[in-house]
Amino acid sequence: MKKMKQILAFTGVILIVGLVFLTLYFAFTGNRFFMASLFCMFMIPLMLYVYMFVYRMVHKDSESEEDKKRY
Repeated sequence: MKKMKQILAFTGVILIVGLVFLTLYFAFTGNRFFMASLFCMFMIPLMLYVYMFVYRMVHKDSESEEDKKRY
């Protein structure tokens, strides 16, 4: 499970960095997709953060019980 999380985190970083460079490219070339790329550059990480926050809040009790069983 830990290896899978690392792979997904690395893939996410690559995608976000790629989106930043794509936004810069669209800005310098005056492409019509600049605003859509700028929107995605802010909204995708924000939505991922909100998803992780809500997941932690919903599963807070079950994780603490599992931790107690382990130790």
